[in-house]
Amino acid sequence: MEIRNIGGRPHTDIAGAAELTGRSEQTVRLKTSPKQRAQGSGWPASVKQDKKAWLPIDELEHVRDVLLPQIVESSRARVHHVELDGDPEELISATEFREILAITQGGWDKYVGMSKAAWDRGEDGYLPMPDREEPAPVQGSTRYWKRRRVQEWINTRSGKVLSAAPPDLPTSDS
Repeated sequence: MEIRNIGGRPHTDIAGAAELTGRSEQTVRLKTSPKQRAQGSGWPASVKQDKKAWLPIDELEHVRDVLLPQIVESSRARVHHVELDGDPEELISATEFREILAITQGGWDKYVGMSKAAWDRGEDGYLPMPDREEPAPVQGSTRYWKRRRVQEWINTRSGKVLSAAPPDLPTSDS
């Protein structure tokens, strides 16, 4: 890592900043850009010397030790806590499950599509494996889950929400 003393403080170049923070040089360039800094990236401003950008090491250490862990923590899965009233062994329908999650039918269909391969292997997928599945009156399947399994799944799932599915992802009836 190349270090240069500028204004009485040790600075390093983009490559050194990438090494110090564990981020790519491209990320360092992006996060230290005037636009990203104005939007609150929290990264330090660079000083130009000899056609190179130099960043203060103490501020990069702050990014590495404080800012980046905060970003990781805020993006980490949020743990939900719900208590579903009623008999824990009672079966609830896919519609009830979807309503508890407060997601659209389209979102539910994506979750089901992402789960089917695991369900075919007898495992939980993106959604837990249904406790009962039967053919629907017209097409597809009707699925049911025990209330306690729905509660356990919700309370251990991440807070991330699927933003888009691959275009060829199949959908199914609930």
